[in-house]
Amino acid sequence: MQELAPDVVERNYAKQPLTRAEIQRMLKAAGGVAAVMNTRHKLVKEHGWKEKPPTQSVFLEQALEEPNLLRRPITVKGSRAVVGKDEQELRKLLG
Repeated sequence: MQELAPDVVERNYAKQPLTRAEIQRMLKAAGGVAAVMNTRHKLVKEHGWKEKPPTQSVFLEQALEEPNLLRRPITVKGSRAVVGKDEQELRKLLG
C-alpha cells in the first residue's frame, strides 16, 4: 500500500477504537452493511447476517462493541471507499 499513497494512515482500531461517526462514514462510503461486514466473524454466522444483513443501526451498535465485524482494510477518501486489497480500485480512489 505504501507505493500507492505514502500519505495513507493505517489505524489499529484495537488500540485506537473507531468512533460511531467513523463507522457511519465507512458504511455510507462503501455502500452499506453488506459491503463492509466480515462474513467470517462468529456473530455474522450465528445471526445469519451473511444471507440477510442486519440494519445499519444494528450493525453499527455491534461494530462499536466488536470492531472485527468490519472487513479490512477499508480505505476511505471523501465520499468513496474501497473495501479489501483491490489495488486497481485503490489506485482509482487515491489517484
